[in-house]
Amino acid sequence: MIRAGIVFSSLAVFPALFGWYQLWLGLTRPQEINLAIALLVSFLWVTELFPLYVTGFLVLFLELVWLLPAWGPGAPKTITFLSCYFSETILLFLGGFVISSAITTYGLDSAIARFVIQKTKGSAFLLVLSLGFATGFLSCFMNNTATAAMMLGLVSSMMKSLEENNPLRKSLLFIVPFSANLGGIGTPVGTLPNVIGIAYLQERGLEVGFLNWMAFAFPVFVLSVLSLAILLYILYLKKDKSELSIASIQIFNSNLSVSKRDRTIAFGIICITILGWISSDLHGISNGTVALFPIIVFFGFRLLDLKEFRNLSWDVLILMGGGIALGKAFEETGLAKHFVELFVLGDSNQFGLFIFFSILSLGLSCFLSNTSVANLILPITMGLPTHLILPAAIGATIGASLAMPLPVSTPPNALAFSYGGIKSFEMLKVGGIISIIAWIFFVTLGGLILHILGIVDFSRF
Repeated sequence: MIRAGIVFSSLAVFPALFGWYQLWLGLTRPQEINLAIALLVSFLWVTELFPLYVTGFLVLFLELVWLLPAWGPGAPKTITFLSCYFSETILLFLGGFVISSAITTYGLDSAIARFVIQKTKGSAFLLVLSLGFATGFLSCFMNNTATAAMMLGLVSSMMKSLEENNPLRKSLLFIVPFSANLGGIGTPVGTLPNVIGIAYLQERGLEVGFLNWMAFAFPVFVLSVLSLAILLYILYLKKDKSELSIASIQIFNSNLSVSKRDRTIAFGIICITILGWISSDLHGISNGTVALFPIIVFFGFRLLDLKEFRNLSWDVLILMGGGIALGKAFEETGLAKHFVELFVLGDSNQFGLFIFFSILSLGLSCFLSNTSVANLILPITMGLPTHLILPAAIGATIGASLAMPLPVSTPPNALAFSYGGIKSFEMLKVGGIISIIAWIFFVTLGGLILHILGIVDFSRF
């Protein structure tokens, strides 16, 4: 792998050193350096030859020591790239991390999951459906991998009482990771591609409010999870006429050391924050500023301690900063616009680009990290004419989170696959079908809501 990395790095960097990209693609000097950096870090993000956050730092390093010095007159200031690592979007996601930490620390996740499981033990379908909604809802505000790990842990004792080929066990192993993936699209803080997409849009002066995002994405998430539960019922639960041993399921006991009073306070702070995000269009306070509220309150009043602060996913924030900085370079050098002109994308209509970029992201995300796909495709959308950027960027952002046909497609998939009892072909079948169904909901219902809200005008051709 190291040898392959050296070879690819040479293939990416050497043409820029000798000006070959200028001859092949008609690029300016800053553009060809920008392309070399993009190819190099994309390879590192996909292969994870370096830790992802290290590659995030490498983007900044190469932009400061290679791109800017070669720029000449008119070069942007270093703060243009430095500010990408603690922008409004980074602050928004940091607030999401703090809420996620509080949800786990105060047992709110276990309380929700145990309540759902206990109330639906009499019906296999309702159990699967409720577990899917609980997982998806938590994933709207928590990291989807952490949500899937937590929910699989909660039902692990349940699965121990079931045979490996039991249809209910298979259904549980599918509903949890797929619902975690789908829940991520529900809010702007649900998954990394959402935050990266919003950051790029903000850089271009385009805004999609928290409530507006939920207005078009949340119905897609709800209908997709419902469809997933119905699909699992048709494929597994309906066919099995034997006893599913639901009555013998053991419920995981959550940590009871947290008092009800503390749990209520934590829940109240989270609700106030979410309400602040949803109503940002009314009070005029930005979502990033609202995100400071849970950070200050939870740590200021020692509801979370220094250990939780250190355990926040700072590496993910650096990774996001690197992606945003790379996209900023695409914009500043004009490389994104150059590629748009090269592939004649600027002559397309809004709905056509909405479809095209959603399919492109979904297809690539079947094999690559959705974060990597977002970092690869979103910069290109920024080079489109202004009226085409929003539909293309939203299509690329959501499309990256809808791919889940393979164990390698998402970390939750891999986590569920590691439990055993499901085959790759089964995951391909169920995951492939639900990916297509979710995409159809997104481009039809989601697209219609976007049009009704006036966020995107699909009547413009």
